[in-house]
Amino acid sequence: MKKYANYGGLFGLALLLIGAIVYSVNAIMTTVTAIIMIVGVVLLLAYVVLQFNEIKTNLSSRSAKFGSNAALMIIFIFGILVVINIIFNRFTLRYDTTSAKQYSLADQTRKVLKNLDQDVQVIGFYKSGEERQAKELLTEYAHYSPRFSFELVDPDKKPGLAKKNGIKSYGTILIESDGKSEKVMKSTEEDITNALIKVTRAGVKKIYFTTGHGEKDFDSNDKSGLSKMKTAMEDQSYQVAKILLTEPPDSIPADCALLIVAGPQTDFLKPEADKVEKYLERGGKVLFMLDPESPAGYGNFLKKWGIKVDNDLIVDASGIGQLFGAGPTIPIVSKYEKCDITKDFGLMTFFPEARSISKAENVPSGITVTEVAKTSASSWGETSPITDGRVGFDKGKDLKGPVSVLTIAEKTATNPMKKQNKYNLGAGQVKTRIAVFGDSDFASNGYFQNQGNGGLFMNTMNWLAEEEDLISVRARNPEDRRLSLTQKQSKVILYLGVILLPLVIFALGIVVYKKRK
Repeated sequence: MKKYANYGGLFGLALLLIGAIVYSVNAIMTTVTAIIMIVGVVLLLAYVVLQFNEIKTNLSSRSAKFGSNAALMIIFIFGILVVINIIFNRFTLRYDTTSAKQYSLADQTRKVLKNLDQDVQVIGFYKSGEERQAKELLTEYAHYSPRFSFELVDPDKKPGLAKKNGIKSYGTILIESDGKSEKVMKSTEEDITNALIKVTRAGVKKIYFTTGHGEKDFDSNDKSGLSKMKTAMEDQSYQVAKILLTEPPDSIPADCALLIVAGPQTDFLKPEADKVEKYLERGGKVLFMLDPESPAGYGNFLKKWGIKVDNDLIVDASGIGQLFGAGPTIPIVSKYEKCDITKDFGLMTFFPEARSISKAENVPSGITVTEVAKTSASSWGETSPITDGRVGFDKGKDLKGPVSVLTIAEKTATNPMKKQNKYNLGAGQVKTRIAVFGDSDFASNGYFQNQGNGGLFMNTMNWLAEEEDLISVRARNPEDRRLSLTQKQSKVILYLGVILLPLVIFALGIVVYKKRK
């Protein structure tokens, strides 16, 4: 009988293990799995009842006491490890050792997460075994906000959930909040953060680009077009549209959160200038990007706002640009005035053939003007035409560097509207904001993604649209730290590291052996 009891106990333990493994693999407690585990428990109980006296005798032996002490010690140590794990799970310490901090979330992402005022649910649909990268990234997101939660599911194991949400391919991330949802097809920080912004923003702000003056076109994919700029705006939940100022009505639409004048080749007509002036007086926001060839009328318009548009071409003789294949007429900016736009912004920016935009000598009362981005001390504003390729600084004639290529102005205005405008203009006291770049090419398709060009433009645009929480450095690209070696260098390393060094160690070993012998 005892022999059968032992066999029954072993068989019961085996059934329990099989049931547990099946449940772990399928993640579903089926009827068959439940029956297997129940039979296993019954057989184990039968073994304990039939062998009770023998079990009691074995437990009271000396070896059992030593074994129980060892078991208690193991349980005690295991308990300590569990407590430590719980503590570290609640209070985590993270440190990114990479030089570019490529495994840390960008400042913009952290700001968005810390400012969440509503719950966000994320579901990642990944094939089992292929979710590691997404899990690490989403864990970083959840670390910065208790309102951010996520789960990763295999669409093959939960086809109903995948079908309900219209998931058609592996690697899709669904982000939901307050009835809004966005699907992300790539598990990158940039895509996830942009989708997060879209589902948590209340309303949509509209940005208008002026047309009819030879401005750059945001529908153009050419090098001089602004299609990349448009995509970046839409990724942050802005609506983009064109406006012809000569068309009625006689005022800029009330839903205009920002008006952009991108590289105009002709002046505003007087009715157009009056329309923009009225818009600014009631708290409007305008971004000018004025190339050296832009007409003088814009400079006259901006004088009233304390901004001086110089008639020059910035020349940078520092030689820094040559490291990036840029000539002296493509000044590089690496130092910025501390303000909301450039806080924590330390990236270089390029401005192909730019003019200087500076603070006027006499700034009207109530207006605050700031020169944000300046070129190096080895640069200047060249006022003479460059014909033979030779230039030089003319004291008393040219503008000595460093010179500003981005200047902003801000003024508290009174909006005559009686009702609150949900887009940008509220009743009562509002802020008029103007930003002027001395170049439009820096934000074109050919340069938008170079160094910090796109980031500086987006920061300026977000400041103008009063979306300061979106101002920051964008997600970092992985750093390429590969070491390139010539054929000669590879052979030297081969001979020294693989052949010579082992031979030296082997020879020293023989010498030591002979001396000891």
